[in-house]
Amino acid sequence: MPRTPFSARLYSGALIGLAMAFSFASLIAMAFKHAEVSIGENRTLTQLPGWPRTVAQWDSFPERFDAYFNDNFGLRKLLLRLNSNFTTVMLGRSPSDKVVFGKDDWLFYAGDNSIELYRNQRPFSALQLANTEAALALRMRPLRAANRPYLFVVVPDKHTIYPEMMPTYMSRRDPPSQLDQVVALAEKDRLPVLDLRSTLRQGKADGLVYLKDDSHWTDWGAYLGYRRIMAALPLADLPVLDLDAKQFAIPSDHAGDLAGMAGLTRRETTRLSELPADRCAFTASAYQPVGDDISIGRTFCPQAKYKIMFIGDSFTEALVKYLSRSFGEVVYVARSGFKPSREIAPLIEREKPDLVIEELAERHLDSLADTVAQEGR
Repeated sequence: MPRTPFSARLYSGALIGLAMAFSFASLIAMAFKHAEVSIGENRTLTQLPGWPRTVAQWDSFPERFDAYFNDNFGLRKLLLRLNSNFTTVMLGRSPSDKVVFGKDDWLFYAGDNSIELYRNQRPFSALQLANTEAALALRMRPLRAANRPYLFVVVPDKHTIYPEMMPTYMSRRDPPSQLDQVVALAEKDRLPVLDLRSTLRQGKADGLVYLKDDSHWTDWGAYLGYRRIMAALPLADLPVLDLDAKQFAIPSDHAGDLAGMAGLTRRETTRLSELPADRCAFTASAYQPVGDDISIGRTFCPQAKYKIMFIGDSFTEALVKYLSRSFGEVVYVARSGFKPSREIAPLIEREKPDLVIEELAERHLDSLADTVAQEGR
């Protein structure tokens, strides 16, 4: 029997030793690990399951323990970081299926069917459009009865405003997009839908309107959205903040949500606005949950008048410092996706605002049609 060369035995021994050392170090690290939230994955890691007490718990215990072990394996963060760096630097692609690498280091969100939406591959059917119209009609019905104006604002997806920064290999079908369809529907039926695309596209000439490493708009982009919203409101004598691009000069480092999802540690420098010192220094109350995936916070500005309700998602955060200086009281209703009117109407009736503004990200437009089937449950 031929003898294995010394170099091969040395190589095999080194590999086995390295694997054993790494496994041992991982188990040691796991023993001292505490529960944590994975920032990059935007979720809480699985907790150690309790000792089973029922037959059903015994049946599911292997699966639950496997999930715990996978989430809490020692040195997991280091391994994810190595994978991220290797995939990004060596292969030039994103290690996350929720992030797409664009041109010049731009990152784009790929979750919630965003890529299909960018490629115009998910047009609304006639039924979905009819249900979208029905959802808006249901929202407006009690407001009209109480003579309270309503404005529905769609914040475009980042790829809608910066398609030139998307990867060249991603082809697109001809329009219409879902947003095109909803805007056309609103024009035909005179629905109060506000489309911010032209405002943000024009604003690109004076500064970035979306962050390169984040799925949200910049302070400049949010301000442009605020100005367009204020111009569309039917209230008189509103104290609109008047800024120009030169007043967005305060540097700030920002850790983008997309960079986090891709496992990147880089921070993006952005510019924040310098607000006039003589404008309202509003006070704010903390958000409190009022329902499933719904919470309410509010701000007060004694120098301003009108009480409004602003229903929105994560794009609202950058609008708060502008809206809160323009109204006496703003009731912020935080939710993800469009909610059925049976969940929102009681809040409006309780608060009795002078008007209601509802904001929704473009990628969640299909949630309007979905609520029609939920209204009767």
